[in-house]
Amino acid sequence: MIISYINGEWKEPGSLCQAIGIFKENFHKTVSVVGGGGKTTVIRRLMDECRNAGIPCAVSTTTHIQKCDAGYFLGKPSLEMFRQIMIKYGVVWMGRETTDGKLASFQEEYLKEISREPGVLLLEADGAKRLPVKTPAEHEPVICEQTDIVLNVYGMSAVGDNPITVSEVAKEAGIENAEKYVDAATLKTEEDILCPEDIVTLAVSQSVGRKYVTDDMEYQVILNQADTKEQKKMAVELAEEIVKQLSDRHADSMECPGQIRRVHVVSDLIPLKERW
Repeated sequence: MIISYINGEWKEPGSLCQAIGIFKENFHKTVSVVGGGGKTTVIRRLMDECRNAGIPCAVSTTTHIQKCDAGYFLGKPSLEMFRQIMIKYGVVWMGRETTDGKLASFQEEYLKEISREPGVLLLEADGAKRLPVKTPAEHEPVICEQTDIVLNVYGMSAVGDNPITVSEVAKEAGIENAEKYVDAATLKTEEDILCPEDIVTLAVSQSVGRKYVTDDMEYQVILNQADTKEQKKMAVELAEEIVKQLSDRHADSMECPGQIRRVHVVSDLIPLKERW
């Protein structure tokens, strides 16, 4: 399921690529994916759609990302090898292998070089340790300057049957004394359960959801894991509230980098048996 709240109207785009604004006639974009609740799933869905549409697509990271064992994996920062793999497969999944089995970022200059190649560059730009919602640590997210679109992902499972606490979110962000942490701008105390309104607050906050998003980047929110009727209904309400709050802030201040114009409610982007 993919539905999008775009410019105040609900739409059903034909694909996630179309939802965020990647089209065959206009696909040269760098997309940085931040947040939690399914960043890699979102990236894989976008990559698969690009490949099926004949759009060249490269996947990498500015932090860490899961390793891929497919033939289109590139473990060395070689432009020649990149082009060879792209010609053969239409996609490239790349990064520097680490001892923990994940991939780390290549050098920034190499990523800039890749961003100039024809196609889409998808970058996982945040850590989450599989939590559905996160707040960024001091050094996060790592959004490269050539980014055109920032996708901030939240998992609706955080406020469903297995909600998480404020302290879990704080600990994941590496915040000192997280067990006593209170985020005055967003949350309450460490014992409090994350509630739907917290997702709105996080998404619109310039120090959390929109952290390091600049004026020339388009900021979009993805509410993932809307798997049940109740979660979908809740996500639809949150999407409309996120756009409203950002619009109100923009009207009041006239200075609102990363104004939200699109919020997407999605589920089942990758079949369960195919998830990593």
